[in-house]
Amino acid sequence: MKMSENKMMRGSYERKNMFTTKAMVTVSLLSALSYVLMLLESPPFIGFLRLEFSDIPALLGAFWFGPAAGVVIELIKNLIKAITASKTMGIGELANFIVSVAYVVPAGLLFHKLKGKYKAFLVFGAATIVMTVVGFLMNYFVTVPMYARMYGGIENIVAAATVIPGIKDMFTLILLGITPFNLVKGVFLGIVGQLTYEMLKKRIQF
Repeated sequence: MKMSENKMMRGSYERKNMFTTKAMVTVSLLSALSYVLMLLESPPFIGFLRLEFSDIPALLGAFWFGPAAGVVIELIKNLIKAITASKTMGIGELANFIVSVAYVVPAGLLFHKLKGKYKAFLVFGAATIVMTVVGFLMNYFVTVPMYARMYGGIENIVAAATVIPGIKDMFTLILLGITPFNLVKGVFLGIVGQLTYEMLKKRIQF
């Protein structure tokens, strides 16, 4: 009974934190920063994959105010991009939102669960695995078929990735092209996210 009360109190505390004026202002600022960082992307990898820092503000929001804050930041970032600067008719933003949430939510949940026993490699390792699995399913059933319709067939999407040996159809494109990219992205986000969190945690207290 006591344990369950503690869990309820902790949950209420996180929800309360999320809706304070300070939290909402911070989440708004993090969303704006996330959008700006989304525009500062790397050159494309196999046509439509790019590495960028826009998930770092969402990670910080999830760590400070709970996973829901991370989801809100990812949603706002992608809505603004879809409305103002989308080059993919919203397909890229939909994929970015789902894959990013699959990273930020597990990281945020584990961070709060392990509070006091925080281990970066556990938090970011688990988040990378979840993101990679969700990314595979999302790309196989939704994103790549949508891109294929948009660009005149799957063969045009595959053709952009033939620089990678073994890619010859949609399955191998996702397995050998997109999945390794998501693994690298997860490690990259983990390193940058951890460094950013460590740098800010003594300067910013919530």
